[in-house]
Amino acid sequence: MRLLPSLREKKRYLAFEMLSEGTVSRRDFIDELNRSASSLLGDTGSSECGIKMLSFDRTGGIVRCAHTKTGRTRAVLATVNRVRGVRVAVHVIGSSGSVKGAERFFHLRKLAQTRV
Repeated sequence: MRLLPSLREKKRYLAFEMLSEGTVSRRDFIDELNRSASSLLGDTGSSECGIKMLSFDRTGGIVRCAHTKTGRTRAVLATVNRVRGVRVAVHVIGSSGSVKGAERFFHLRKLAQTRV
């Protein structure tokens, strides 16, 4: 049975950009994100955040989290600095209450980068 919308936990969507010295696969980035969350917040804290990767490409992506844990999720993203030996830097470029809004942040950033 599905929960009514008023009973569901609210979510936030974080758009991030990633700078890397090499190519990073989606699976490797998710593994490192989970390791960082567990290391920084512990098992209980990382499960409370409910971090889930929605989209990912070589320049960034969108992550979903619980709306009350946005700050902790941003901290987890900031602690990711290596993925399988490849140095990376992750910067959150925007937070939104909808996937569409987060995609807007992500696409605006890509558009700005291509114009430079």
